[in-house]
Amino acid sequence: MLIVVLIKGVPARTTQVLTVSGVLKREEMELVLNPHDARALEAAFYLKRVVGGKIICLSMGPEPKISPIMKELFEPKEESRLVPRIIFPGVDHCILLSDRRMAGADTWATSYTLAKGIEKILQIHREAVERLEKAIGSDELYEIAKTLYHNGLIPHEIYSELPTIRDSLLARYRSGQIDEAGLRDGLRRYKDGLGRFIILAGMKTTDGETGNTGPQTAEALGQMMGEIIPSVAFVREMEIDPSGEYVVVLRALGRIIQKLLVPLPCLLTLHTEYEPKIPSPVHLKKARYANYIPQKSRIDVWNAEFIGADPSKLGLMGSPTIVGPGYEVGRPQAQKVIGESLVFARDVERFEWGGKTYGPFKAGDLAPELPVELLREMRAKGWVRVFTLEDMLNELFGGLKVVSRTV
Repeated sequence: MLIVVLIKGVPARTTQVLTVSGVLKREEMELVLNPHDARALEAAFYLKRVVGGKIICLSMGPEPKISPIMKELFEPKEESRLVPRIIFPGVDHCILLSDRRMAGADTWATSYTLAKGIEKILQIHREAVERLEKAIGSDELYEIAKTLYHNGLIPHEIYSELPTIRDSLLARYRSGQIDEAGLRDGLRRYKDGLGRFIILAGMKTTDGETGNTGPQTAEALGQMMGEIIPSVAFVREMEIDPSGEYVVVLRALGRIIQKLLVPLPCLLTLHTEYEPKIPSPVHLKKARYANYIPQKSRIDVWNAEFIGADPSKLGLMGSPTIVGPGYEVGRPQAQKVIGESLVFARDVERFEWGGKTYGPFKAGDLAPELPVELLREMRAKGWVRVFTLEDMLNELFGGLKVVSRTV
């Protein structure tokens, strides 16, 4: 089974993130994995342990910022600055959709782009099987199978070099246990099974109300494939049938609890309270046959031409949402300690000191880590002083003064 997990890089902290057009300047920010996507990754690992398959991580964004996040998803660390703690051994493959024309996309254009990426993933895996079908009866069959196997495009059930799996489809064909018709039938059934994939996503992202991106991706992909791909949001519990035909999900909509049987292919967005079930050990052996060789040495970067996307439907051009003028949201309030922190007592224009430029600063701003000699001079001039209780009350209440009296 192909398990596609949609992830996104979000700003690590509050900062000046808006341009005049209202588009996030992701290339200028430190990005981390969207915390809600961790639930989708845990759900993917549960599915792989029950039915096997390949966990494919799919994202869209600037390569220099998203690639470091993806690299850590191959082998998650106990402590990471980019990825929250996730209970899973890592993804099998990472694909990044990165193209300047994709920038500035709203949820509609983002959904279209992600759907084209998923469509390309399915196409590549189907073409791999078709290469094997065409090679049946030729001397190149096993060499082609070996190449596809090491590229993570066919699972162990088709071809395997694991010593514990000696009854793959091609191994049985080579030993004479099945004939050419049996081999073709096995490849056909596997290719049909590629259509029973699942897409997982977080409930939303922390940098905007993007909860509709998942369902819109399912709708866009369904239109491309000519079929209905059901989507279920706010999934709190999930259990997949070992046959890989359907999943049973539980979701809460206010006070309403729904238990749904959802056929594959489908798309699920995981609630923040989702916790994966513990699969039965009886499924592990069967699931191993459906696994692929992990592609942990590379991140595939696909542009608009490679996925066959219509440029008019990408990025800002393909976004029907009209974004008004942006506003600088500023920086978070710096922590100030009464009696310790140094703050500016007055507005200070930009100035030169020691061959470097400093400022401008506003009254009340926390004095940054300036050279000791410079701070000494500024304190002597009355530009900088220690933060007081009166300063704090002035910031909080706007002009209250501390009055002391003796009783």
